Amino acid sequence: MKPHSLFMPLVPLYGVVTMLRNWFFDIGIFQSVDVGVPVISVGNITAGGTGKTPIVKSVAAILLESGKNVAIISRGYGRRTSGTVIVSNGKNILADVDSAGDEPLLLARQLRSVIVIVDEDRARGAKNAIEEFGANVIVLDDGFQHRYIKRTKDIVLIDAHHSPFETSLLPAGYRRELISSFKRVDAIVVTKAHDVNEALPLLEQRQFDSIVNKFSSSFRPTGISHLFGGVKQSLEMLENHTAIAFCGIARPKSFQQSLELCGVRVKQYYNFPDHHKFTHDNVEEVIRSFITHKADFIITTEKDAVRLKQFDTILTQLPIVVLTMDVVVHQAEQWKKYLLSGLSS
Repeated sequence: MKPHSLFMPLVPLYGVVTMLRNWFFDIGIFQSVDVGVPVISVGNITAGGTGKTPIVKSVAAILLESGKNVAIISRGYGRRTSGTVIVSNGKNILADVDSAGDEPLLLARQLRSVIVIVDEDRARGAKNAIEEFGANVIVLDDGFQHRYIKRTKDIVLIDAHHSPFETSLLPAGYRRELISSFKRVDAIVVTKAHDVNEALPLLEQRQFDSIVNKFSSSFRPTGISHLFGGVKQSLEMLENHTAIAFCGIARPKSFQQSLELCGVRVKQYYNFPDHHKFTHDNVEEVIRSFITHKADFIITTEKDAVRLKQFDTILTQLPIVVLTMDVVVHQAEQWKKYLLSGLSS
């Protein structure tokens, strides 16, 4: 259910419940578990669409490069399972999209040497990663509100184009926390900024004066690859060609903007809900549009790609490609230094 102004009367109740919950953690009525290794949480103060998965990937990749045995622990939003599911043991992928959720499976495919576990009890998932697979650092995916596990670093992401100061609390707006919750934040990353200058108005908010670690980042398309494998090709393959584009992400406009940067002429867009489970009817509608418009490509996102593998029989022979993206943190050296500091177990 999307936030709506009709729910405004419920906002005070949501605010009181959120305030009491955080207070109970602050005074020790609710307990946070220390899992015995450093924990880096990456989360949001608003619901959806900040570009969390690429930042989680960046964090895990930097830790992995430094020699850490990294585990990503996620709730696994949208999965059809409960309890602990090992998505990847750091060697092999052991789950599918239904049992893992799309974002954890995507991370497991992109970071083959990283352990990925989904569990609604994040502390239990972390302990499993440590005891069974020898993880010595945990990356907590979407962990800001999950205070039942202690963290070494608490990173919150803010969309450059959707300020948390310009939206109400749930369920009338997109904000999941009171503004006062920023006092718990160790670092902020403004995402989807074209450059540092675009991020400055947010980074310089007085509510962030006490936060020392401030970063900005951009998401940039890096190439295309066929949905069912093959050599990654340059973005020049898209330039001056036509395409049918579809996605099921929280902020579809960002996908559209990325395609515009690539110079592809999109004949029709299909925007499905975030984490949408595609049906045969959905796929056949996209194919019909592709044929009707005589387009050169069908194009989708990396996140959506993991939910399309089941349609291999009808898609394999089509020019359906995935737009690959990467995150660039503008303060690259400071970002790396920040992530690696103070990680002695």
